[in-house]
Amino acid sequence: MAKIQILVGTVYGNALDVAEMCLQQLEQKGHEVELLRQPDIEDIPADTTDTLLVCTSTTGQGEIPDSLLKLYCQLQDRLPAMPHARYGLITLGDSSYDTFAEAGALMEALLEELKLQRVGSPLVIDACETMAPCEEAEPWVISWSDLLTESA
Repeated sequence: MAKIQILVGTVYGNALDVAEMCLQQLEQKGHEVELLRQPDIEDIPADTTDTLLVCTSTTGQGEIPDSLLKLYCQLQDRLPAMPHARYGLITLGDSSYDTFAEAGALMEALLEELKLQRVGSPLVIDACETMAPCEEAEPWVISWSDLLTESA
């Protein structure tokens, strides 16, 4: 089973709710999971990190929420290559904005630059289409867990 760190970027709590649901589902599947509400680069040692699951909303004009921004900037500044690590991505946004789900796109571009290997397709949850992001994310994270096990 995988060792997973869930990195949360949230403003109003929806991304945190989704991350907490993911934590429960992944633990039920037998994975070792840690949820990081205010992640820092020291929390993610490049040489031992197995799998990251980024769960973020988008704020302002397409920015990464403050709770994830520190880590994003640290990773950008230090660029620690992590070719052995994998990642998944859940982005929450509102398609009525031009910058819909931009924080997820920024995180994905950075993780690819750091050479992490994406597992599965990212999940983009649109607030204009669903009022229950956890319900939309639950089947995705179960599927993603199965992909992690298959690719291990």
